[in-house]
Amino acid sequence: MKTKPVLGALLLACAIGWPLEATAQEPGRAGRSRFIEPRADQVLRAMSARLAGLERFAFEAEETFDEIPDGEPRMQLTNVRRVAVERPNHLAADADGDTLHRAAWLDGQTATVLDKAHNAYGQVEVPPTLDAALDAVAERYGIEPPLEDFVFSDPHAVLTEGVRYGRYLGLHRAAGVLCHHLAFIQDTVEWQIWIDAGDDPLPRKFVITYVREPGEPQYTAVWRKWNVAPEFPEGLFTFEAPPGARRVEFAQFGGLDEGGDASAPDTVAPGGGGAE
Repeated sequence: MKTKPVLGALLLACAIGWPLEATAQEPGRAGRSRFIEPRADQVLRAMSARLAGLERFAFEAEETFDEIPDGEPRMQLTNVRRVAVERPNHLAADADGDTLHRAAWLDGQTATVLDKAHNAYGQVEVPPTLDAALDAVAERYGIEPPLEDFVFSDPHAVLTEGVRYGRYLGLHRAAGVLCHHLAFIQDTVEWQIWIDAGDDPLPRKFVITYVREPGEPQYTAVWRKWNVAPEFPEGLFTFEAPPGARRVEFAQFGGLDEGGDASAPDTVAPGGGGAE
């Protein structure tokens, strides 16, 4: 998982895998060998295989995250994010809440971001697969929407990029269901994931702690709805500009904290329609 600040960081990371190796030397510390407990790796791989095997899916997640202004009390803010995916190259997303009013589309040719609050949108050509399109948008514009990791064709490889230590913590509840609880350490973040311990190993909760940031702010996502066999309405993955919308440079939507206006937009809003 990539380790950028909470608001510009996550739909959460784009890179490739790792070899599993064991060590008895203080796992997880910088400069030490990598160690991921086999049980943690097994559960994470099962979740990854489940998501990778879905031709289409949709989810809705509630995100909370900390803002820690200098000299002011910590604030916790909330957005709701919806994502619809149809492999190999379609994604529709929206997010609304305390800091976001955004929608986004990938259609196999273009990426589009719409600032709903200011009726402004940007478009750019992208490669023809989800993985390549998400990588291209991240590399060119610094846009990596939250929960992006779970859209890639191999979530295990994306999530474990940079991991120094991984541990299985046991069975704990999240989103109302019993889950396998895993924890991982990277150089600049620590993250936890709760994966459904029932017949369908879907992620239910995800927490990132930014241990190098002042106050160690956290980002939390709880999946409120999953639909692993959705019937998407026609046109869901096709962008049509709203009446009066103005087109702006796509680059304006990258590299800034979430929550600006059209002249200083936030990162692309993941989350998409169709979760039931």
